[in-house]
Amino acid sequence: MVKVKVCGITNLEDALKAVDYGADALGFNFYPPSPRSIKPEKARAILREVPQEICNIALFVNEPKERVEEVLGCGLLPDGRQAFRGLQFHGDESPDYCRGWGLKVIKAFRIKDQVSVARLRGFPADFYLVDAWVPGYGGSGSSFPWSWLTGLSTEKLILAGGLDAGNVEEAIRLLRPYGVDVCTGVEAKPGIKDHAKLKEFIRAAKSA
Repeated sequence: MVKVKVCGITNLEDALKAVDYGADALGFNFYPPSPRSIKPEKARAILREVPQEICNIALFVNEPKERVEEVLGCGLLPDGRQAFRGLQFHGDESPDYCRGWGLKVIKAFRIKDQVSVARLRGFPADFYLVDAWVPGYGGSGSSFPWSWLTGLSTEKLILAGGLDAGNVEEAIRLLRPYGVDVCTGVEAKPGIKDHAKLKEFIRAAKSA
């Protein structure tokens, strides 16, 4: 069954609702210009209330390694466990940058054309998140022709960009990705989830 990652978590209520509805992973955005960014201390408070089986992902854009390591400190729980299981790099991070973190690495690729897809091949990351290209960084909320990914191995693929309850089943059946990532498609406003949309999206994805 496809994995569902809900990104742009900024508050405990949204986190717990996502988990209750069946999300497998939660994304915490540490890119300050984003309206969905979260402070490390607020993320820490949420992480302490999220069930241990959830895969928590910390998202960064072109940050120095020292800053990433500093923020990861907010994921240390009272019992010494690290609540974050993975890192998502959504900028122009190099292959060397993405190596050696000791956590699963998701590298995001903004797909502008079919040539963009070739950049995924051989990149040293555990998973590849594909999103539509837009100026700047962060989630686009837009889709691109999924046919551009035809022929690409999708066992490490996480599909994002313009997904909602109305199209996620079609996307999964077409591409058979490892997972799907949603943010804007289940929002009431930037940074705040619409719980009805969230529930319907996860239901649709899990039933595909």
